[in-house]
Amino acid sequence: MTPAESDYIVREVKTVFDKMARYSEEAQLDDFLSYYDNSQSFLHCSADGKMRNYEDLKKICTEYYSSLKQQNLSTTTEKFNVVDANIVIVGWTGNIIAQFKNGDTMNMYNYSVTNVFKKIDGKWKIIHSHESALPPEIIKKTE
Repeated sequence: MTPAESDYIVREVKTVFDKMARYSEEAQLDDFLSYYDNSQSFLHCSADGKMRNYEDLKKICTEYYSSLKQQNLSTTTEKFNVVDANIVIVGWTGNIIAQFKNGDTMNMYNYSVTNVFKKIDGKWKIIHSHESALPPEIIKKTE
């Protein structure tokens, strides 16, 4: 693969990754989840130490996003590793400040995720995801 071909693939995947970040910030669950591969082989390792299939990921995301008012993601580092024309590994580290409908705020610093993207039927989908994070800081709403 030429550097130009690799750069093109990175741009394609970065476009998807940036859309996912926007959908996450805006709590647009269906759009966010549309980039995950709903298949038997999908695997998500959450920061809570649990492995989940697509349906289990969808369930915890539904619970989280239904309580979310908005969140801001700030990127510290992101790296794209093109394995071949159909596989890209994305590493992202950043901070998440989430505001919930109940007035609480959650701060997650140095939150990291590794996503393995695969081109399936012409679309980039996450086939494997792994999160790492320290316990979040929860700031309760003051009355």
